[in-house]
Amino acid sequence: MTMQDMGEVRSVGLEQWLDAEGLTLQEYAIRHHVPLDLLVERNDLNRPDRISDYPPPSHYPGERARAVLRGLGWAGLLREEGDFSVLPGEVRRLDLLFWNLDALSDYGFRFRQEYRYSDRSHRVVAHNRLKAPKSNLSLLDAVPHCPVPPPDFWLALATFVAHVAEWHAGYLFMPFQQASQAHWVAVELERQGITVIELDAADQPGGALLRTHALADTQCLLDRLRPHLSAMPGALERFEQETPTLTVCKNLVFDSAHFITDHPAKCSNLHGGRYALNVKVRGRMDPVTGCVIDYGYLKRVVGRRVIERFDHATLNYAASELAWRSSTEMLCVFIWEQLIDYLPGLVELELHETTQSWCNYSGPSLADFQRDGSDPVLTHFQRQIGASSWRASVAAI
Repeated sequence: MTMQDMGEVRSVGLEQWLDAEGLTLQEYAIRHHVPLDLLVERNDLNRPDRISDYPPPSHYPGERARAVLRGLGWAGLLREEGDFSVLPGEVRRLDLLFWNLDALSDYGFRFRQEYRYSDRSHRVVAHNRLKAPKSNLSLLDAVPHCPVPPPDFWLALATFVAHVAEWHAGYLFMPFQQASQAHWVAVELERQGITVIELDAADQPGGALLRTHALADTQCLLDRLRPHLSAMPGALERFEQETPTLTVCKNLVFDSAHFITDHPAKCSNLHGGRYALNVKVRGRMDPVTGCVIDYGYLKRVVGRRVIERFDHATLNYAASELAWRSSTEMLCVFIWEQLIDYLPGLVELELHETTQSWCNYSGPSLADFQRDGSDPVLTHFQRQIGASSWRASVAAI
């Protein structure tokens, strides 16, 4: 769109033009790749909200409203800002935000697309959110006897999954803001025959990350949630839409010492160096995030599971599996087994011991690892090798 076109739009009234397209101002700016700075009127920037502009809550919140509010709470999406309770949304998922608005009407929420000038980015930024006076929610919470059933567990969980769960290589990852809520959900799912496990990869203290244990658990859970997810705009498509498949890579380094037992040359001596590890994960692009996997999550997992263990340590003493042979080959097999539970889309490790020497390894899938367990090459010295008949015959001499 040219500047002349922009002038024509303003002359007929931009708000009317947007109504005809059915777009918000931010969506219009994206569709026509126009800076919001050119569209937002000065008096619309940093405009304050007044509680008097909001409707009062219903006398009693319905079961649907309470279940959706619970799911959003599990996801940690509800915030308090001054006198308001706020639910933020993304422009890519505005229809889901409008679905939330309909579900939460008992609480008096309204949709707001607020415009702020950001000193950090030096541009106008739009914020999509639902807002309600926080007194609306606290008033309803204080009702001693509410004549409606408890919140629907499956609707609450579907709301949570639709907003923050991620699908990777057939497994569903569910990040809870509070560990106690995650544990309660895990117990309830177990009662329904669906097994989830907790991974040590929460993105904040006090939170918890759950993952469906097996591929069958993912399918069972999605089938159970399907009636609710089907009603939420774009929810099922996020997990089932065919999108491009890509491989992403994260490079991390650690400094370690090691020695190679029984090596015929200098590698039998204790020596050290800088290892460079490339972790490659392959999967379908999430149509909502535009990513295969979050690089921050990838860095956090590899950091906790590998880097913190090996950096400035002697490999032979950092893990019993490497005590005999801490070669790059053995190290790759060990690292794979530390990561596959967290990265089921893992397709290859590339480990450089020097710029001239490295190893590439593609190990078992998560399903195969769950079935077969640790590779025997790592566990020789954990077996009952001292009970062999050969040792008994030597002892008898």
